[in-house]
Amino acid sequence: MTVRGTLPAQTTTFVGRGAVLADTEALLRRSRLVTLAGAGGAGKTRIAVETGRAMVRAAAFQHGVWLVRLGDLHDPAALARAVATELRIVDNSPVSGLTRLVESLYDKHLLLILDHCEHLLEAVRHLVHHLLRDCEGLTVVATSREPLGVYGEQLLRVPPLSVDDAARLFAERAEAAPEDVTALCRKVDGLPLAVELLAALPFEVVAGEAPCLSDPATLEQVLEWTARECTDEERLLWARLSVFAADFDLAGAEAVAGADVRKPLSALVSRSIVGASTSPVTGEVRYRLLDTVAQFGARLLTDADEPLRRHAVHYSAFVDVAARSWFSADDATWMGRLWEEWPNIRTAVAHALRTPDLAAMGAAVTMNVQRARFTSFAGMLGQAWDLLAAARAVITEAPLRTSLLAHSAYMAQVRGDGAVAFPLMSEARSLPRQPVTDIHLVLAEATHLFFVDGSSDCVPLYAHVVELCRQHSAPGDLYITELMHAMAACFLLDAEDADKATTALAQQAESNGVTWSHAWGLWHRGLYELLHGDPAQVHPLVIEALRVQLRLGDTWGAPFSLWLLACTCAELGAFDRAARLLGALRSQERISRISFNGMSPFRRQLDRADRTVRRSLGDDYQVITTLGADLRPDQAMAFALEPVPESERRPAKPLLPGGLTRQEFTIAGLVAEGLTSKQIGARLFISPRTADRHVVNIRVKLGLPSRVALAAWHRTAAGGR
Repeated sequence: MTVRGTLPAQTTTFVGRGAVLADTEALLRRSRLVTLAGAGGAGKTRIAVETGRAMVRAAAFQHGVWLVRLGDLHDPAALARAVATELRIVDNSPVSGLTRLVESLYDKHLLLILDHCEHLLEAVRHLVHHLLRDCEGLTVVATSREPLGVYGEQLLRVPPLSVDDAARLFAERAEAAPEDVTALCRKVDGLPLAVELLAALPFEVVAGEAPCLSDPATLEQVLEWTARECTDEERLLWARLSVFAADFDLAGAEAVAGADVRKPLSALVSRSIVGASTSPVTGEVRYRLLDTVAQFGARLLTDADEPLRRHAVHYSAFVDVAARSWFSADDATWMGRLWEEWPNIRTAVAHALRTPDLAAMGAAVTMNVQRARFTSFAGMLGQAWDLLAAARAVITEAPLRTSLLAHSAYMAQVRGDGAVAFPLMSEARSLPRQPVTDIHLVLAEATHLFFVDGSSDCVPLYAHVVELCRQHSAPGDLYITELMHAMAACFLLDAEDADKATTALAQQAESNGVTWSHAWGLWHRGLYELLHGDPAQVHPLVIEALRVQLRLGDTWGAPFSLWLLACTCAELGAFDRAARLLGALRSQERISRISFNGMSPFRRQLDRADRTVRRSLGDDYQVITTLGADLRPDQAMAFALEPVPESERRPAKPLLPGGLTRQEFTIAGLVAEGLTSKQIGARLFISPRTADRHVVNIRVKLGLPSRVALAAWHRTAAGGR
């Protein structure tokens, strides 16, 4: 966790509340849970945020202040994942729960603001109880219309604004105002939202109709009065905008409410019904309704189905465009846009899957968010897995179900979870499919051969998927399959074939202008040098790849770079550093839910590195790997980026006789032992045909006429060594 908080930018002045802020800060000094309770519109959220700002200014919490809005969340089971997402915690586990949160927060000193808890009271109560029990440095401020009921809770009932402060707020928000508004502010009992709504009305209307309000007036009355003052067009827009789960842009508003919304939307902003802020990603305006205002707007809807349907269709189209367009020079911007829209995407999928004629569209979105690499990039594969599971529960007919099953199996395979992938693959194989579905299924079949069997037979299968993607898929899908094809060739084929695949991938990465693929191009060149070339060349390549991944916030690629660095340092003889990286890698595997032990080629190389380091360090091995495992993720990455001192490098190995690679010299030795190509293939986990091709290439390189001559050459060369 490197971000130091998520408090929103301050767009309006904060009036009054000095005593309440002081009371809240005083309670925080003696309690780790403070609940700000009060009616809707009382200003609970603003007080919580201003308290957070004060804590930031005072540097009271080492790891920052984090705001989690719960108003858009309606599934109690998704609460832990939602909190993890807002705290930028990697949550790739297929099992939802508190475990990942506790793992990340147990040693952190931070303030967590949980806003709008009342509709999830039982789930929030359970979450807060366990977090406070297991994370000693955590402090929680909750806003709710009623207490949480957790042991140790300090309750602060949010009072109304004083009459003077309410009058000052009215004056600051109104374009023009009567000289004395104290009576009006007293009539609405100093409720901040009511004051702001009244201040947005023409003051002659307020002065003329204020006597009609009851004394005291309710927020409901003020909202009804505001709605009456709106035009029909503005009221209709208010009602339709209530379907948004979070903030939204102009394109979203137009999709849900109609093409010509600029004028009524501007009017709603001026009436304080809709808030406006600037997106840090696009620089464009984003809009938001306060929860209380949105709830009132929902009651203005005569039929919620149509705007919800438009909402689902719009975000389905948005994700589809993202899946086809992210693989570009704007890849970081697309990741940022998907992050901003994630609450709306999640809501759109849920509504689509509940609506029979939209279910297929919703299922497509669950696959497209991963095709856009967003959920793996952001460390949100857990949420992606939940959406896929919901889609599989609804979609029962092939070929769409075939795609869902194969896509889910592939997701499990690439994190090394073959046990989850196998039953999904088994069912997918038994169902009908179409060419587009074939891409998912054949990709999953190839990945099974690669990661589970470690068989070179996956390489031609990946080549087939590449051709299918060229015909049916977007550039990003094509690159992913080319990356997997090149990776398999590097692990499972000879140096010449591996070099061809690696060079082709590197040329792609250099020419397409995609920052993400540039990082993977560097990583793959490093993999080639580790397996077939000079390990001394690996370190600068993977360091640059890791820098790019960290700059982009790519939580998926970074563990792969850590794996490559650990294996490389073992080859270079930097055993102390390799041991620390091996320990850090084990922690990263647990955090990212990537199991390199579940991927056969990665496991074999990692086992080789581990044996080398363990043998070299002896009793120090366990101590040093534990030091690495204890590093926080940011510390582990900082350590990984450090250069390897010359003092830690072992002398370079002399070149092998005949200029052969390590693998070629090994194969020549097996020929000298009298092994056939079939036996060599079984020993090295390659096909007999590939083994025979290696033998021929070695003979050509050495200028030898037969296997017998090669065996004699090796005995002489090995004796000389």
